[in-house]
Order: sequence, then C-alpha cells, then structure tokens
Amino acid sequence: ARPMPRLPPVITATGADSFFIQCFRVLRAGPADLGSRACAILSPVKSLSAHTDSPSPARPALQQVEHRTLREQVTGSVRTALMNGYFQPGQSITVKSISSLLGASVMPAREAMNRLIAEGALELRANRSVIVPVLSRQEFNELAELRADVEGRAAAQAAGRVDAGQIEQLRALDQVMRDAVRSRDVTAFLDANYQFHFLIYRLGATRFVLSIIEQLWVRVGPLIRLSLDESGFADAGRMHNDVIEGLEVHDGKSVGESVRADILGAAVTIRTVNDAAGSWF
Repeated sequence: ARPMPRLPPVITATGADSFFIQCFRVLRAGPADLGSRACAILSPVKSLSAHTDSPSPARPALQQVEHRTLREQVTGSVRTALMNGYFQPGQSITVKSISSLLGASVMPAREAMNRLIAEGALELRANRSVIVPVLSRQEFNELAELRADVEGRAAAQAAGRVDAGQIEQLRALDQVMRDAVRSRDVTAFLDANYQFHFLIYRLGATRFVLSIIEQLWVRVGPLIRLSLDESGFADAGRMHNDVIEGLEVHDGKSVGESVRADILGAAVTIRTVNDAAGSWF
C-alpha cells in the first residue's frame, strides 16, 4: 500500500466572484467541508498578588489554532490521496482498507467514507460496494475545461498577492519535480505538483472557490497518475517555469494563461492514453 499524504492546512482568502458561483452549480455535490475551526480563547491574566506594586506581566501573543476531528483528518487524507492519484478509477474502497492505510479506527473511517460519497468523491454502487468513480470521455472534457477556467482565474488573482518568499517556495517545489523526473519517482512528482498548484490557489482563491478546485482535482486525480508519461513530465516542467516567471513580475494574465495551458496540455496526454487503452466508460 502506498503511504498516504497529509493534507496541507487550508488558508482562507477573502472576496467572492460570481463567475465561480456559476461554475459551482455545474458540479453534482456541494462544496467540500474544509474542516471546523476555532480560535484559542485567552483568559485575562490575573495578578498572583493583590498587594504587589509591580505591573502584571504582558500576555503572550498566541496564534490561532485549528481543531480538526479524527473524522475530518481521515476524510482530508483520503481526499488528498484521490487528488494525487493514489487510487485508480474503478478501484474498490472499503472501510477496512481506509482504516488499515491510515491506522484509524473503523468509526472515523466509515464516517469519512460516507462524507466522500456525499461529496461525489466516491461512488456507492447498487450492490453497496464503494468505488473510485470512473469518468466518461465527455465528463473528463467538461472537467478539464472547467478546471482551466477556475484554476486559471485563481492563479491570475494570485499574481498580485505573491511575495518573494512564496516564489522561492515554488522554485523549490519545481526543483523537487525536476529531480523526481530524473529518478522516475512519480509519487514525489505528483506530491510536489499538488503543493505547487495549491500554494498558488490559496493566494488567489476564496475558501469557497478553493473547495471547488479540490472537488475538480478529486475527480481527475485518479486519471493523472495512470496517464503520466515522458511528455507529461516535460510539459509540466516547462509550464511551471512559465508560471513562476509570470508571478515574479506580477503579470496576472500571463500566469492565468500558463496555468490554463498546463491543465489543457495534461488533458491532451490523459485523453490520448485513455483513448489508446479504451479506458473510458
């Protein structure tokens, strides 16, 4: 069994875009649950002595903390695994397999599976078995076009918000992908690719739009790993370099176009591989 990736923390953004709301309406499921959050509550610091003349010590500045239930952690891990292609289209998924892979008990694994079925990330069949959904060619084409539009816009908006430190992070991730190409490490490549894209999307997208992007990745992720070949590696490296160069000069139009080209170029490879294998349903 492949090791399961950890879901990076979700960073919220502000604002809204009616275009994205229209895109969301074409999806079958509602937005993914990005997890419940709570802020740490600070109690006033009381003086230990009512008779001291010295001032009370200043309270330390505490950061907000994120509280996630075990069910949310398991759901997030399985969702990320789907986005990275750890499961194949049509593969059977059981509560026992989720529990075993993540070292979780049966109850949160079952709750996570039910949540993912409700989101459309997993499919409940008539015989009560649960599988990774299989796409038709038309469904895949629609998802690819929708991804290009939504993710291209989010990336374009990120161009005005990115800083030098984040560009360095993107360069480091791009190098990880290049190293993975040389070592033929598909898992390392896809993990870094996921981090690369979502670092950008968290800068440019609202929490609502980010949930839409995650749903789109969940549906196409299982196809990406199966279809990744030499041309796919090469095209991704070239497109990612174009994205970074656009971000450096804060050129939103260039960044958006590069992300669109990256997605649609990968879609051509996926389509070609599946056409040849007759894998569409």
